Amino acid sequence: MVRAPKTRGNRDMSDITREVVESMDSEAGERPPPDPKDMPEEELIGFIEGALPRLSVESLGRIGDTVRQLRQSKQEEARTSTRQTIEEQLQRSGLSLRDLFPDLLPQPGRRRGESGPVLPKYQGPDGETWSGRGHEPKWLRALLAEGRNKEEFLIARDVG
Repeated sequence: MVRAPKTRGNRDMSDITREVVESMDSEAGERPPPDPKDMPEEELIGFIEGALPRLSVESLGRIGDTVRQLRQSKQEEARTSTRQTIEEQLQRSGLSLRDLFPDLLPQPGRRRGESGPVLPKYQGPDGETWSGRGHEPKWLRALLAEGRNKEEFLIARDVG
């Protein structure tokens, strides 16, 4: 079945221009939604807050995800911009971050892990070794359970 085009009065709706539609809407008391680009921020916030209760749970979730992503992106932009501004000011003044915040930055010199491996402190009868750090190894626990003394297995170091 072929339907006739929808008409309003004697007009075919496909022939109506945007201006005619807007004038019909304004006659009916309806206004087109405001353009968010032209609204001040406070007015825009009020508009959005007024529209949110009309949305479904799914739409609110989608908007929430979009807001989180946009917020994260804007925070990263602000962080980058601020960092660049600070670095430029420091270069112009001849200062460094260490000059401004000596307690917050690691001091040059020895760093954690630079001393190399820890030497063994104890050696078992079969050549097993233990640095004395962490849990006691099974071989030492077994010997202590037999009544032996931990000091028996200390490795003698030449002090010099």
